[in-house]
Amino acid sequence: MNDIVLYPGCLIRSRLPFLEAAVRFILKKLNIAADDMEDATCCIEPVGLRSMGPRTWLAATARIHSVASGRKILTLCDGCDLSLAEAGKELSTQDGKESVKEIIKDIGRTVSVTETIGLLEFLHSNLDKIKDNIVTEIDFNIAVFPGCHCEAACKMKGMSAADMLSDIVNALGGNAVRLPADLCCGGGLAGVDDELEKKVMHESISSMRNADTIAVVTSCPFCFLQFDLIGRQTTLHVAELVASGMGWQEDAHRHHRTK
Repeated sequence: MNDIVLYPGCLIRSRLPFLEAAVRFILKKLNIAADDMEDATCCIEPVGLRSMGPRTWLAATARIHSVASGRKILTLCDGCDLSLAEAGKELSTQDGKESVKEIIKDIGRTVSVTETIGLLEFLHSNLDKIKDNIVTEIDFNIAVFPGCHCEAACKMKGMSAADMLSDIVNALGGNAVRLPADLCCGGGLAGVDDELEKKVMHESISSMRNADTIAVVTSCPFCFLQFDLIGRQTTLHVAELVASGMGWQEDAHRHHRTK
């Protein structure tokens, strides 16, 4: 059993599987072993789904923590990272533990909390190893947009997602361009207020274009889909950017929707 268990999340598995392939390539190049999480279930996305049933969310995330069996959970989705990190904090309290103890006992599990590591945090913590494996550098301006989920999860640990994403872009030879901190992709408004969703998203896209960038890089699959699929903005995910720099031969652009 390895010290890390890989948790891709529902969105990447169902809609962006090439990102999981990119991460697996990175892990192999860095010689880091990770187990697949057995019987993985949904993290109950923290913006939309969690509010519909907080206790259900806590029980579902408690099960995931239990399945990890003490191994660090490497989450590929920032929504999953935030959900599991916030659950871990709540499950560490007596009230949180007691509220779901009987629920997960019925499925043969006990309440336990393990460390959650987001993909951006993981890549940044291995930046020196990544630099040693770079074979192709980029040489253009890229807007860095970690996204709300990632910023919130990193803030819980006293880290800046924008700083870490900028460090990674610059290490790959690019020029990371910082955007205003209050921008959002608008994804959380989808199906609630579509007009406002588009307004929020296009405000972010306008900021990218005004900053003289040719692409935006994000660590969040929700932001990726918003900008790539809905906004038709040239969008890169940090996983494919790093993997390509390390020699990944997959043409990930054929999986994009930008036209």
